[in-house]
Amino acid sequence: MSTIERALEKQRQLEEAKQRKIPGGSQEAPSLKAQQELPAKNQAHSFAEPKAAEDNGSWSGPERQPSRQCTIDLKRLERMGMVNPSENFSQIKEEYRYIKRPLLNNAFGPQRADNANLIMVTSSFPGEGKTFNAINLAISMALEHDRQVLLVDADVIKPQLGERLGLDASLPGLMDYLKGEVSVEDIFLNTNIPNLRVVTAGGRYHHSNEMVASAKMATFMEELSTRYSDRVVVFDSSPLQGASETKIIAQMTGQAVLVVEELRTTQKQVEQSLNLLGPNTKVGLILNKAKIGRKDYYGYYHASTN
Repeated sequence: MSTIERALEKQRQLEEAKQRKIPGGSQEAPSLKAQQELPAKNQAHSFAEPKAAEDNGSWSGPERQPSRQCTIDLKRLERMGMVNPSENFSQIKEEYRYIKRPLLNNAFGPQRADNANLIMVTSSFPGEGKTFNAINLAISMALEHDRQVLLVDADVIKPQLGERLGLDASLPGLMDYLKGEVSVEDIFLNTNIPNLRVVTAGGRYHHSNEMVASAKMATFMEELSTRYSDRVVVFDSSPLQGASETKIIAQMTGQAVLVVEELRTTQKQVEQSLNLLGPNTKVGLILNKAKIGRKDYYGYYHASTN
């Protein structure tokens, strides 16, 4: 058994031990049919970031198991009108079932594009609902029987993902890793939502543009896309217009979801944002904060939010 396989097996055993200690049906360990039916061999292949000579230096830092665990308040998510990973029906859950399917088909279907498992969620301007949609999309995808999902706060200008999920603001994140202050396993957070891990944005740095454009970031993205090619990585990115970091991330991801706020985002603004994306990027649009019921949009997904 290789070092990587041993690390993954230890991670699986630790997670199973934690589950046995938590009473069944509690908020910290929701009982989900999708999780129960997932084969044990697939559960072991979570985002356990390996460290060893086998990695050829791709991941920096000492070899050890990721141990950070965060608890997301699921009832709070539901009160906020977001997707709750329970077996109860909800309109918002149904919405994201429609939204995620073409994205997953692009990432894992027969016509898969390069880096299509790396999905950037963005908007033209702040306040259009990109973080709301990124979180809901990631949770909805985590409900798939055979997918592991990593949700990354790549909005290094004004990060909101950690606050929305109720996470400790002092936790290290992406920027701390790129700056070299922590190792990669320090930024991966296990959650009480099966199949979902989170990376926060971390500290605020003046030279965030240069760090996002660095070779270390490019290697990080390549590792996520190729080493874990059966996983989905959802990036909550800064708005396209006015944040140069987002254009850099757009060049590294295979898909982009552009959130369009009804009655606010103009057609011209949408066209300008689309022009900032790479020519080979597969793009989907989410009509957000809609006041009408679901329609059959051509080229549009639809999410009705508060």
